Amino acid sequence: MSSRFTLATLAAALLLSGCARHAASDSSASAASETPAATAAAAPIDNQNSDSPFASGPTVINVSHLVTRTDDGSTVYVTVDGQEAGLLQKGENKTLRVPAGKHQVGGYVQTLFGFGKVTIPSVAITTDTSAPKNVVYSVTRQKPQFSESAAAPNNS
Repeated sequence: MSSRFTLATLAAALLLSGCARHAASDSSASAASETPAATAAAAPIDNQNSDSPFASGPTVINVSHLVTRTDDGSTVYVTVDGQEAGLLQKGENKTLRVPAGKHQVGGYVQTLFGFGKVTIPSVAITTDTSAPKNVVYSVTRQKPQFSESAAAPNNS
């Protein structure tokens, strides 16, 4: 009886050891000398304390995450013209400043456990200095989408 448990324990240990992540040179000296900047490079986009190419520009795009019944609350990574512009939490609004002209506002959501991503089709908008443009991310009929809106939604 105990031989079955020993075999099961050994099999579980072998399977779980394959899931562990090891650095290329796994030594305590290299782990201690690792700087916070090196670890931040591999991390996803942070909403605070980062200089963004979308922090200054003559025109404004307001991106909103509209709360709907079919939305699962996933964090959306917003992209403008293929460049990551920041995170958009459920119910959050984000202001992006861009040059005047045509832009593609889209994004993606990471899949479970971060193994991949689901790309959300982008919407084409043309910005000018006369008024800000409003883009809304929503999930309707189990389909995530970005769309241009006349006004920013009220998520209260």
